[in-house]
Amino acid sequence: MRSAWLKWARAVEHQQVLSRSIREYLAEDPFQYVRWDNASDVTDPLIRMQWRLKITKPFPESWGVLLGDVLTNLRAALDHTMWTAVLNHSGPPVKPNQVQFPVAKKEAAFKDAAGKLRTLVAPEVWAVIDALQPFRGGDRAHTAPLEIVRWLSNMDKHRSLRFVVLASIDLMPVHITSDAPVEVIEERRHEGPIEGDNKTLLFLKIKRPLGNAPIDLAPTFGFSPSLQISEEPVEFRPLASAMPIMTETVLKVIASVTSALGLPIPDGHGLQLGHEHEGVAAELSGDTYTFRNADGTIHRFDLSSPDLGESDSPS
Repeated sequence: MRSAWLKWARAVEHQQVLSRSIREYLAEDPFQYVRWDNASDVTDPLIRMQWRLKITKPFPESWGVLLGDVLTNLRAALDHTMWTAVLNHSGPPVKPNQVQFPVAKKEAAFKDAAGKLRTLVAPEVWAVIDALQPFRGGDRAHTAPLEIVRWLSNMDKHRSLRFVVLASIDLMPVHITSDAPVEVIEERRHEGPIEGDNKTLLFLKIKRPLGNAPIDLAPTFGFSPSLQISEEPVEFRPLASAMPIMTETVLKVIASVTSALGLPIPDGHGLQLGHEHEGVAAELSGDTYTFRNADGTIHRFDLSSPDLGESDSPS
């Protein structure tokens, strides 16, 4: 299982570099909104207001390359896990090209894979594989972490990954602080993915108050760099949440299969591969990866720490 653990560790190192790049990008306030209104035109009985998104700095091109490296290593970690499980139970396979970790969004596809692979691994290993299959999520199978890894790694081989701005507006009505009564005639919001600049986030049509009294509005906007995770249906997830759930789930697979094979969970020393990444170790992505054995033993993996792979007694 050593190679699977090393692949996973390399994925986490690339994730750390990407996470730092995202934090540095957001620290430069790349998203702003610009308000326009016709309040000064007293001849119009309606006041029209709109807020448009202005992207002052585009996403770095390096994000796609870094995320591709994360995905390639996560997918390889799964396949190395499957290969080791096969060798451990049934020896070198007759058809080695068929040995890959199955990830199925539909039950029929999983049954087809089971016909080729199930007898090659120990029953307890297949139980791990079966339990984590995306199709068990029903209509939300496309959002299962393993399905996201599968889909994104395939996309990265053939075309650029799709990054967008995911916009959100407070769910409450727009907060209006004005002395004069305000009557909103029309309100339109955009919440969701945005590609390109100058997108209208909020449009309001308001009945002009008597005496043209000033109107103070306080909408709240939120923006996050996000990634397309599915094509059918098209769906997006913020990068900050999509990356950790993928690495955590792959860790769960590797650690569970390692335990099922009766092999020791590595203490982590030696998994730190990328000396060129030492400069980001102090900030990282804020994640420590934890796996709990069936006996209660807890293994924590923090690739920034010289004490990588601490173990706690059962609890």
